[in-house]
Amino acid sequence: MKNSTTFKVIFFVLFLVLFSCYTGTAATQVLHLVGQKPSDFSLKNLKGETITLSDYSDKQVVVLLFWSTWSRKSKDALTRFNSFYQKYRDKGIQVIGINAENQHISDKDAEQIKNLIDELGILYPIALDNELETFHSYGVVALPTTIVISENKITYALPAFPLMGTEEMFDHLQTLAGEPPPARKVRTGYIPKSDAVATANLAGKMVKKKMAQMAYPLYKKAIQKDPRYLLPYIELAKLYDADTKPKEAEAILREALDLEPENMVIISELGFLLTKNDKTKEAIDLLGRAVQSESYTPAYYYFAYALGRDGQLEKSLTAFQQAVELNPFEPTIYELRADIYESNNMVKDAASDYKKILELFLQIQD
Repeated sequence: MKNSTTFKVIFFVLFLVLFSCYTGTAATQVLHLVGQKPSDFSLKNLKGETITLSDYSDKQVVVLLFWSTWSRKSKDALTRFNSFYQKYRDKGIQVIGINAENQHISDKDAEQIKNLIDELGILYPIALDNELETFHSYGVVALPTTIVISENKITYALPAFPLMGTEEMFDHLQTLAGEPPPARKVRTGYIPKSDAVATANLAGKMVKKKMAQMAYPLYKKAIQKDPRYLLPYIELAKLYDADTKPKEAEAILREALDLEPENMVIISELGFLLTKNDKTKEAIDLLGRAVQSESYTPAYYYFAYALGRDGQLEKSLTAFQQAVELNPFEPTIYELRADIYESNNMVKDAASDYKKILELFLQIQD
């Protein structure tokens, strides 16, 4: 284990030195997005023409579809949105496909992208996120991922393309297009109260400034302003966890879970917390439910981590690979897998994952 510890020290000293300013929050980005103003972007298409989000400010609804040729559900998403766009583009609906093929899109990548969009007959614009800046600015956790923008606010964020979530999203889009949704409708997209979002955003700024004690009351106030807004519950739990108050962290997440028992983000965060506190059996049960939804990448790598901590190495590595297939650009996957490799004396594999983390963060900073 001596070599294993050495690897970990070397890589994470470099990590802390080079990336202390990085504040990625991919695991809760879905909750961060809804209710926020979208980030503008300017990207090139295959012809070298510029596609800018603000150019579509006159549209009633803009849908951003992040996709790649290698993700297994992207083709389904591209096709479904092509049909939707054909039907509703004259009603103020705009779809923009944002390809996130690789950190740097090669000529071969561009050829594969062109071949697929030609094969599918895609009518809406396709932008190339060549440096993955837009991918990271929206905190995408899986490919495909759909972001719905209406009235200059994100009203829906759906990672992957799960059956139930996809139909609910299209119900939401159909409503925005001015048509009644079908009878199967379960719920509409929930938009948190703006004053609660503002308070939670202020708390987040306090955390970034290393002023966590000032963030506690702000997150609590955000919850009071809008008890259904789940983000402050999660961020408050993180503060408790960082202050070595696991019971308080678990209690606040269970409170959130009581509000939305099927929320994949809450289930995933609670499962991860339970794993870290050696409650792996309950964590596996919880996270197993989340994985079945096929909609939230962090559920896969938290599930994989719980399995690994429970001694189920083979199943753990399979789940980690599923997470990689959904989003190979997420450093947390490799960080948690490296920890499992270390605990099983798989030093070379752990070193490889730590190296991958550094490569990803270097690419983000470029």
